[in-house]
Amino acid sequence: MRDAAPSDEKDGRRRRGRERRRVLIDAALSVIGRDGLAAATQRSVAAEAGVPPSAVYYYFATLDDLVAAALVEVNERFIARLDGVDTTGDDPLRALAAVTVEAARPTRGEATAELELWMLAARDERLRGEIDRYNACLHATAARFSDDPTAVAAIVAALTGYYWQVATSDRFDAEQLEAILRHIVR
Repeated sequence: MRDAAPSDEKDGRRRRGRERRRVLIDAALSVIGRDGLAAATQRSVAAEAGVPPSAVYYYFATLDDLVAAALVEVNERFIARLDGVDTTGDDPLRALAAVTVEAARPTRGEATAELELWMLAARDERLRGEIDRYNACLHATAARFSDDPTAVAAIVAALTGYYWQVATSDRFDAEQLEAILRHIVR
């Protein structure tokens, strides 16, 4: 990675640009989670972010690019958390359950936004790579807990299914997910 030019660092343009992109991605996730993917328009995202509508297309060439960036961000967050699961600690399954519950985000709207993005990616070949990356990470994580292919597939299903649980109920229960994982691995 090249160093930022002194003028970029001095006046903070790059930092502000990254912050503005982050604000727009978070706003898009909020709109999608609350009102659905179809409601994520240039104006609705800008209003949610508290910026002029022109800012959306300044930072993202198209609305599809913003949605794709949101999907990448969702995946990056989850993958980073999964990569950080300590499988050498006192209770790796408890750690995996806790990380999954934390990654499911604190609200139903955020979980719903993530699921909508994944469904979009399942239908859109241009975004399919993100689903493949998500699935590869889940399989690699599950393989850290079992060498039985059926158990690995069941762990992946349990972790993926937990997102659906979060989006459709008020239960955010790490103990329940931990019990499911223990049942699978034993």
